Amino acid sequence: MSNSDSSAGPSVSLLAGQLEYLFEEHPELRHAPVAQLVARLNEEDRWARAIARYPNRSDAEVHGHLAEFHDRIGAVEVEQARQQVLARTDPPA
Repeated sequence: MSNSDSSAGPSVSLLAGQLEYLFEEHPELRHAPVAQLVARLNEEDRWARAIARYPNRSDAEVHGHLAEFHDRIGAVEVEQARQQVLARTDPPA
């Protein structure tokens, strides 16, 4: 296992940025279950780390390496990030 795989996951601030972009592309996810967002963000994170470790490989080859990378993003961080995004983007009630 490399240092990049064992490092801490993305900060809440970085996750908020990712969620803001995701919610712009898929507004239906704004109020999706946290577990669904965690799964999606962890998959994207594993892909990004696999592409960084195996550059110039096909998607199929990179996909074959995804299991080498563990999940680094948890529900607490995702919920905090979502609250930050919603506070910035939802109109006041």
